[in-house]
Amino acid sequence: MVYDLLSINDGSSLRNRVLGRAKSDDSYTISVQEGKWGLKAKLIELIEQGMQFRNCIFTTHGNSGVIFLGDEYIDAYTWYTEFYNYPFYRLFPFANTKLYFAGCDVADEEWGWKFLEAAARSLLRTAGGVASAWTSLGFGSPISGHVRHLWGDTRQVMISQGGDTLRFYENWELITDAGGYPGRPESFFHNTIRQQAGIPKL
Repeated sequence: MVYDLLSINDGSSLRNRVLGRAKSDDSYTISVQEGKWGLKAKLIELIEQGMQFRNCIFTTHGNSGVIFLGDEYIDAYTWYTEFYNYPFYRLFPFANTKLYFAGCDVADEEWGWKFLEAAARSLLRTAGGVASAWTSLGFGSPISGHVRHLWGDTRQVMISQGGDTLRFYENWELITDAGGYPGRPESFFHNTIRQQAGIPKL
């Protein structure tokens, strides 16, 4: 079964239970209260049921380079050590899948870039797509039920089909090096998180 949107809500938060996106005819919603293990278990269930999705949104609390599920957090290292080696990319077999993290400050600072890269490489590396988040606080709208960011920047990490190329964007403008070629953000002086997890460099 194919849905346009997989909506993943932090079920431990009253705010996110109220503001999280509800299920519709073209979307499927899961609520996670048991941290990273609860998320893994529910994603495995979706794979076993043969479900596939064109896009995905995480509605959780956040901070620089992390999202929170229950009493636990997921950062770049968690993506690599707990999710990368399981075929969760089977949930997202369509080109140009959008993976969006609505929490506060998720894309902020160097850790934010690393979080987005790790999420993209863990979930989207077969068909390709883009992981995105904001560098600012988000506010839940009581009207739409969606999280709104009134300031700050958006950051995107795009991964190619097959997972062998990454592109980094800020406010959808490609980050380039001094020669005008696609490059990494200036804050990427090292990749110790990826190296510690044993993930190859792209």
